[in-house]
Parts: sequence; structure tokens; C-alpha cells
Amino acid sequence: MLFRRYLLPAAAKFIRTKHYQHIELHPEIKYALRHDQPVVALESTIITHGMPMPENVTTALQVEEQVRQHGAIPATIGIIDGCIKVGLTGEELTSLAKKPRNEVIKCSRRDLPYVVARGQSGGTTVAATMIVAHRVGIKVFATGGIGGVHREGHVSMDVSADLTELGRTPVAVVCSGVKSILDIPRTLEYLETQGVCVASFDSPGGVFPDFYTRDSGCKAAYNLSTPQEAADLLRSWRELKLQSGVLIGVPIPEEFAADKAKMEAAIKAAGVQALAQGVTGKEVTPFLLSAIANITQGSSLQANIALIKNNAKVAAQIAAALAGAPATRQSENNGESPEKPLVVGASILDLSFTVDDQKRDMQLDGATYSAVAKQAAGGVGRNIAEGIYKLYGDVNLISAVGKDQMGQTLLQLMPKALQRSMIQDESQATSLCSLIFDKFGDCKLILGNMEIHQCSITPETLRAHRHLFRDAPLVIMDSNISEQAMECTLQQAQRYQLPVFFEPTDMFIAGKPFHLPPDLTQHIRLIKPNLQELKTIVEAITGQTVDWQPNTKVERVQLLQQTKDLLKKIESRFNCIIATLGDHGVLLSFRADAANDASCLLDGTTSEVPPHTTRFYAAPIVPNIVNVSGAGDSFCAGFITALLQGRILDECVAAGFVAAERALQSESAVPATYFSNAVAFEDRYKQTLKTLQQQSI
Repeated sequence: MLFRRYLLPAAAKFIRTKHYQHIELHPEIKYALRHDQPVVALESTIITHGMPMPENVTTALQVEEQVRQHGAIPATIGIIDGCIKVGLTGEELTSLAKKPRNEVIKCSRRDLPYVVARGQSGGTTVAATMIVAHRVGIKVFATGGIGGVHREGHVSMDVSADLTELGRTPVAVVCSGVKSILDIPRTLEYLETQGVCVASFDSPGGVFPDFYTRDSGCKAAYNLSTPQEAADLLRSWRELKLQSGVLIGVPIPEEFAADKAKMEAAIKAAGVQALAQGVTGKEVTPFLLSAIANITQGSSLQANIALIKNNAKVAAQIAAALAGAPATRQSENNGESPEKPLVVGASILDLSFTVDDQKRDMQLDGATYSAVAKQAAGGVGRNIAEGIYKLYGDVNLISAVGKDQMGQTLLQLMPKALQRSMIQDESQATSLCSLIFDKFGDCKLILGNMEIHQCSITPETLRAHRHLFRDAPLVIMDSNISEQAMECTLQQAQRYQLPVFFEPTDMFIAGKPFHLPPDLTQHIRLIKPNLQELKTIVEAITGQTVDWQPNTKVERVQLLQQTKDLLKKIESRFNCIIATLGDHGVLLSFRADAANDASCLLDGTTSEVPPHTTRFYAAPIVPNIVNVSGAGDSFCAGFITALLQGRILDECVAAGFVAAERALQSESAVPATYFSNAVAFEDRYKQTLKTLQQQSI
């Protein structure tokens, strides 16, 4: 399953994040808002008061996934220990759901200052979610149904704060209308008085829905047929600077709609129970919903789950249309959508042979050894591209294969999305790499034919794909392409002020780009060399011979100091250097301001780099290692994915380690599946981060 995320626009520059007092934005949300990507706000009373365990947690996660699958980023809003969180993590969401009901406050506008001041936790209602969403710049909010005028409200004056909030807070609320337990005609009259634009969505005859059923008996003033129509309305609404909200009523899917007569009977019975038990105020709605679920033997709960998931889908489609983004990201989409990182590098058909002769150790002596043979798609650039594709969901790859049988085999092993810009050259043979592993899994010999990447990835070809550079947030370049192709790649980076992530690939070719003019190589902002490659790069940049033979077998303290000495010679030229130290871990030299905001590593400008900090991260212990050939490429993919998502630097490193771990435990260089979904990936690397050993050097 792909993790569908949006990437920053190519023209975006490094910008400091706004500070919102008492509000903490998840890095992914912060990044998305900074770059005008579609975000959908989600409330948390559904978690704390609206549904029982475990349906509240599973539904909340499914709702988030609906938003992702339809082109937007979910931002569940809740309050944990006095801090208003925008974009709850899976761990935070579960923690909030598990808190006893009497320890979690149902928060509307009036409750926010008290809950924050007392350091308590709370689920945000429609009103509170609107306030927070507007404060941080989220335009679209999906919920189940809004509050309204209660039945007999003309006597009790029990009117939900959701209605007054819609009259004064400019957020578009997508819901299944007003909850059926309320007085819907009076609620619509109240909204009209408040100046709220109310529309139905894809509703025959413009009928306004009433939560559990599709027909409230009332008509909305307007009916919107498509997400684009809704986005056009919201665009005009924003341009007019009206300081009131918009309410879009989406009917519950027909197959889940309740029988109106039976539902009305259940509502009346629940109302009698509430009156008998003296339930009043903000406890009325959750009590009634729970009572109705019991009376209907759970069918109302299933209807509630179905409608909120459907509303999330529609809200995501509207938000994507409003942002001008595609409404759905399909894994095999052949269209050219913007905001994809671009990889320029090698695609290789790997033939691996692992010796299984247990009687003797392998020697390069011309003897025949029994071995297990496998073929797989490989190549550093291709591996990184596939890793990003599977972890992030969007990538472009410029690479080359021959029009031969091996080329056809290689293409069949690759996702179609990676073939959009693949060069097929009938005059060249597909690159083939034979890897020989001993019985312990250590690589002993690599034989490769890389000529096609030198001959077929030409400056002319790269310039023909300049639109891929223009729309990219980051360019990843491996060292298998020619110097002329590297020069052209860096020229495109210069033209569009793009950061380049350089993967050195091999100690003998690691220094290749640094022989080019400095005004071009300054656009290489991030590199990930091993020690041998780092030595080559230092020698290429400084023009001095390094009298040190890298050896990862020495004591760690000595190794770290020797590596740091090398890094000091070149670190001022880069935003970040990731020096890989084998099974010790990685040593990062990075601009000091990235410690608090890693997005500055994606600063493509060539202004003076701030002083560097050096930090060592010990590699986690990985059980059941199967294959070591793609771990470094998966580390790159994990690190880059988290970086593009706006994660903090420690999380980027943890994401790299987690992706590398999956590769080490996979038969192929890139695992068939890293994780089942985005939440699982995030939870895994956050768990890894808790135990990740690190130290400043």
C-alpha cells in the first residue's frame, strides 16, 4: 500500500514557521500549510465522547486514511495536557481515546481557556475545531454532523455553540447535516440569521440531509454537484472575505441510511431516557447518541461510522480541488501531477548468487560453488526512487534501459510509475550487475555493465525533461551518470533553485561531480557517503591527499573522531552530510538551525551556510538479516520521505533506520511492502526514536 503524501512546490523557499501560543502543529501539518497543500481538519469528540472503544480509535484512523486516499492531509485536532494539538499522532489519538470519560472535557469555545490553563485534556467539538483550524489556516473541516437547536429549544433556549461559531468563523464544514436528534427546521432558520451559506452536496432536489437519513424534509438554498463546484464556491467565499462559515451537507451513503420512522422512534425513546436521568447541557448529545445506538442494536453506530468516512472523502476532494491539487493519487497514475521529487540515476537488473555450500568457504579461485540465484530490479537511483514511491507515494525517475530482453525483464519488475520518464535505448544493452555473496551473506564481488547510463542519459534528454525539475522539491542524483549529465542536472537545479541530494554510489566515482565548476556544485546540499566515498569527496573538493585508510573495525571513539576530522574539511559546503559507518550507525554533520527545523536542509539557495553540528546515531540491532544490498538506498528513501514530510531531524534519521531495517530483512533490495500504511510507518520510526542512541560529537 502506498503512503499518499504531498510534497512542497519547487518554488517554495525556506520559511520560518509561525508560532501559535498553546497550539502545537504536527510537522507534516506545519509543512503542508506552509506550502498551501490541501489539509482537512477533523474533530476529536468523536474519539472522546462520540463513540465507544474500540470503534472510536479504528474509525478515527479510517477517517484519516480516507482523507489521504482522496488527495489531502488529515489534521485531527485535540487537547492533551493543556496543549492544543493539530495533527494527532496515532499514539496520541489512542492515548486520548483511552482516558476515562471524566478526565476528558468536551471542549467548545467556552471551555478552551479553562482546559488549557488547567493542563487538562479534551475532545474538540465542531465549534472548537473550527476556531483552531481557522487560527492555523486550515480551510476545510470534516465531521459527522453539527449541533443545532434542540427539540423544544424554543422553550429551553438550548442552542449549540456550533451555530454561532459558523456565523463568525470562516471555515467550511463538511458534514451529514444536523444531527437527527435536533430540531432541523429551526436550526436552518438560525443558520440563515447568522449569515451562514448552507448547501447540500450531490443531493437529488437539493434536499438537506439529517445525519442518519438522507432526507430531513428541508431543502438547502443551494446544491453542489461536484467537488470542483464546491471549491469554486469556497474560492469566491474567501475572496469576498466573509467572516462566516460555510456548511456543506452530504447525505449518508444510501446503503447505510436508516429507516426514518424507526430512527424517529429511537430518538424519542432516547429523549425520554435523558429526561428521566436528568441529563442536561453538553452531556445531552453524547448521551442520546449512545442511547440510540443501544436501542437500534448498533445499527446507528454503523451508520455514524459510514457517514463520517464518506464526509472525510468528500472534504478531501473539495480541499484538493481548492488547492488545485489532484483529487486522488493513484499508484499507477500515468498523468503528470506536480510536486514529485526527481531521481536521476541508474536502473540495473541485478543477478545475485548466494553461496550455499556449507562445506567450504568461498575463494575467488575459479572453482564452482553451489549457489542460490535470484534476479531483481536494482541500481542506486532506481532503488531510492522505488523506496520513495512506496513510502511517500510520488516520485519521478530519469533512467535508462535497453530495448532488449533484459530491459523488458527489468521494466516488469518495476512499478509503472517509475517508467514514465524511462529512456529506452535500442543501441545500448540494459545495465546488468552480478553480485556474489558468501554463505554468511557478505558481498564478495560485483561485476557490472553501466555503459548505458553514461551514453543514454544525456544533457539533451535531461533538458527535454526540464518540467520534472521545475516541479520537484528535491533532486536526487547518483554517481552512475556521466559528468556531462551531472553538469546538466546541476544547471537545472541552479535554474530552479533546487536542492540536490547526492548519493556517491562508489568510492571510485564519488568525487565525479566535484570536478565541475563550484557555482554548480554548490547546489549539492545533502550527501550520503560511506567512509571510502567521504575520503574521495574530501580529496576532490580540497585537492589534497587524505593520508588515512578508513576502517570501521577500530574503536568507535577513534572512528568518530577520525570521521569528524574529515567532515570538518568540507561541511561548510553542504546543508547536511550523512556519513554511514557500517554497523556502527551514521554520523551527521548538519547546519545547526536544522536541529529545530529540518526543512532548512531543503533550502536550495546558495546563501552562506550557518555553523555545523555533528551528531552520531548508533544503528539499531536488526534481527534476521537476509540481504544487505539495498539497506543504504532504503535509508535514503526513509530519510528523504520524512524530510519532505516536515519531520524533525531525529525522526528523519529514525525513518531512515526503519526503512533500512525492512530492506535488511527482505529478499530484494527494496521490500515489496515497507509498512501497511502511513500510520504504521510513523509509529514504527517514532518507537525506534525512543531507543535510538545518539550523541553530539
